Amino acid sequence: MNGFGYYILIILAVLVAYEALRAIIIGSVRERLHRSVRDYLDDNRVRLDKYKFMQKVIIKHELMNDTEVHQGIIDHARQKDVKIRDVQDQVEGYIEEIVPFFNLLSYYKLGYWVANSFLNLIYEVVIDRENAEKLKKIPPDSVVVFVMNHRSNIDYILVAYMLARQISLSYAVGEWARVWPLEYIFKSFGAYFIRRRYREKLYHLVLEKYVQLISLQGVTQGIFLEGGLSRDGRLRAAKIGILDYIIGIKKKPDFKRELVFIPAAINYDWVLEDRTLIQEWKKGKEKSGFRDHMATFFRVIGKGPLLLFFNLARYASGRLKQHGSASVSFGDPVFLSDLLGREKKNLFDLPREARLERVQHFADGLLNRIGKAIPVTPVCVTARALVLLGKDRLTKTELVMKVAELRKKCRAKGGRLVHGRAFESSRKIIDGIEREKGDRTRELVDFEEDLLEFEQSLETVEAALDVLARRKIVSIKHGRLVVNPGRSVLLEYYSNSLDRLLG
Repeated sequence: MNGFGYYILIILAVLVAYEALRAIIIGSVRERLHRSVRDYLDDNRVRLDKYKFMQKVIIKHELMNDTEVHQGIIDHARQKDVKIRDVQDQVEGYIEEIVPFFNLLSYYKLGYWVANSFLNLIYEVVIDRENAEKLKKIPPDSVVVFVMNHRSNIDYILVAYMLARQISLSYAVGEWARVWPLEYIFKSFGAYFIRRRYREKLYHLVLEKYVQLISLQGVTQGIFLEGGLSRDGRLRAAKIGILDYIIGIKKKPDFKRELVFIPAAINYDWVLEDRTLIQEWKKGKEKSGFRDHMATFFRVIGKGPLLLFFNLARYASGRLKQHGSASVSFGDPVFLSDLLGREKKNLFDLPREARLERVQHFADGLLNRIGKAIPVTPVCVTARALVLLGKDRLTKTELVMKVAELRKKCRAKGGRLVHGRAFESSRKIIDGIEREKGDRTRELVDFEEDLLEFEQSLETVEAALDVLARRKIVSIKHGRLVVNPGRSVLLEYYSNSLDRLLG
């Protein structure tokens, strides 16, 4: 063998050894990651929907062989005067676009790590374990749908993060995310894509059948009932498209399981894209096209790394300043069987318009439950107090007293007050009162509880002012609070989030 051939053999041997070593290392790393995910799921008893792992080719086969889809293809071909084969290709394209490919490592390693890092650097994520206990009321064999309000583009991340120890959610995601690499990431998290403003009947038939297919298989879903981001801070009108598809599975005689809807209310002390949303609200022109959604989303994405950089620098120097609190509250489960049981006539025997009217009424009720469950964060309740007081200048004591009044009203109406790290002092007082309550007179206990309420209201105001002052919405001059008139609309926006709770 000549010298050239000898060197070629060496190079080939090196390449083979490299590939073998790479395969061993990658396989080992992948196995370790899978093992850690399995351990996480077992330790937390996470509810995992097996159908998420179904191969896309099988799902496509089931949809293409659905009798209604088959008839829809024939009808479409006749109406458009095109070949059935072309329409079949069109439907296969819709299925390819809609159907995700759930990946455990993406969801519980990449997704959870990113969510944990991103959210906890930008916000203080307040999880109320007692409130989350409501999820245990769900019968284990139920089909579960979380219905949510829509405050920010990061709602997807926040809710999935909050529920990661119980379940993995499949979201309906708009066409704004159908760009690389977002489409790949969202699909690996189990999200399915929808064209919200696409009116073609055949497309919506395919989407309906897919949503019903995963619902029949018990996949836990999350839907934003408003269909879009709130512009003014209030809840928008309920949209019933996806909700109606899901409810439709109850008309199938072989479906015997309970269909349960969980109201999930989201709120923030600082919505990252609030100025853009408020600008659209005040101009009376909502931007909802693909380009507008992408522009808003990438503004948030562009702001995210910048916020992460500054917060990391502050964290390293011990001066971390988060954007206040972010939290999710859960309302009591709503069972569809209760609605159907109250109907004098079978819901699915009604004419379409009458049926949709009933579904709309049901959706409005769910939205009202979301509004009643909204987390009462420090900025939102303080903004409410400032709006109601209507003063450009006031003392902190005036503000604290008004906040105390609103907190009491929220509590009376079953609202959940968000208490983060800023409330550590009052927590110690609460623990002391509980320990020594038996040794004190009723009058003394009542006095201490009143004192505690004032202390918590003061902590609420101070936590809110920390955020509002940094945003130059409120400043302190000569010992008095001064509202910046140029930014008072932000107070209105955050105050509006409590409209359904406080009336």
